[in-house]
Amino acid sequence: MRRPRSAVRLALAVVMGAAALACGFADVFRAAGPEAVTITYVGDTTIPRDSTVPFSVVVEARGTRLDRPHLTIWSSDTSVFDLTAGRDSLRAKSTIRAAVLMIRLDSSIPTDSAPTLAQAIRVRP
Repeated sequence: MRRPRSAVRLALAVVMGAAALACGFADVFRAAGPEAVTITYVGDTTIPRDSTVPFSVVVEARGTRLDRPHLTIWSSDTSVFDLTAGRDSLRAKSTIRAAVLMIRLDSSIPTDSAPTLAQAIRVRP
């Protein structure tokens, strides 16, 4: 017994629709706008004077970790601590003072405010 053509067409439409959704086709029609971005500092927040301490930064967008994100990193006061040339370690200079490590995600999409993290870092003797 043959199935009616309308049932075959309906089944084909359902399968194609499910495949399009599985491939992320719905994201094409999603409203444009900023994504939820999380920047996390991973490292010591209190570092000894005259030492160099490594740190890392984890960036997630919509719950997915970004691989090698473009970041701008700077110290609010370079007399307290500054960054090494590779921008992966902090070099402490002053004693019992604090400054802020600023981390901003550089994006190819211009926005009014780029996602930024301000992490307080204290230098101890």
